[in-house]
Amino acid sequence: MPGSSAESSAPCSDSFSADAHLAAAAGSPAGRLPPMTPILEARDLVKRYPLGAGEVEALRGVSLAVAPGEFVAIMGASGSGKSTLLHLLGGLDLPTSGEVVIDGISISNLNEERRTLTRRQKTGFVFQFFNLIPLLTVAENVALPFLIAGDSMNRHRQRVDELLAMVGLSAKATHRPDQLSAGEQQRVALARALATSPAILLADEPTGNLDYTTGAEILDLLWDSADRLGQTIVLVTHDASAAAYADRVLVVRDGEIRDEIDSGRRGHHEAGPLIARLAELGL
Repeated sequence: MPGSSAESSAPCSDSFSADAHLAAAAGSPAGRLPPMTPILEARDLVKRYPLGAGEVEALRGVSLAVAPGEFVAIMGASGSGKSTLLHLLGGLDLPTSGEVVIDGISISNLNEERRTLTRRQKTGFVFQFFNLIPLLTVAENVALPFLIAGDSMNRHRQRVDELLAMVGLSAKATHRPDQLSAGEQQRVALARALATSPAILLADEPTGNLDYTTGAEILDLLWDSADRLGQTIVLVTHDASAAAYADRVLVVRDGEIRDEIDSGRRGHHEAGPLIARLAELGL
């Protein structure tokens, strides 16, 4: 949710005023009380990929901190490095150098098995493509994180029912994914991502395959989970209308965070000020 004027946006240091944002989230001015411990940190992330005889640098020393319950958007054009950053934040890939810390755990320093277990316990993912299992019912897809962990459906029935009610799909618990609209499938994906009450929810272009009205419904659900349930969310998008739902917008360009737009006003989804600020940046 961008602020009411471009004056609310200002370039920040590499740490992107993490202490100030965390202190604000804790209800205390920066420098007067200890800041809140971040639920998610990226420390000087660099990611290089081999390309022919050389390599390409997708991320160039990115650092950020996210407070518990904060809704942060990472915005940038295609190829800017925003999806690479999200994959590193969620432990789906490893940085060339640097470190990611989720809920006090440095996932970049874990072996593959422990990183996978930590990812399952600490993160939820919502992608542009819904990634539902066609042979499972809606309820079984929501319960999938529990089933993968070896638990039974019955043990988590109440939680599944609560999540289906939250996303408005209680009446379709026994349907298969191919019996749902695209918007309904994304609602199932969101419920599945929230099933284990993850420390952080990572959403990669979750409205990319949806029409405007359906996309807005998904963004409303994301915002509600942050505002009402205190869920921490990092949203990657190229769409200013989607980014406007966030408390803070980090603008990524050429593998670096180039600007930060901080609204400080949860509940206002006007994209106009954000679009104006992006125009100032030439984006």
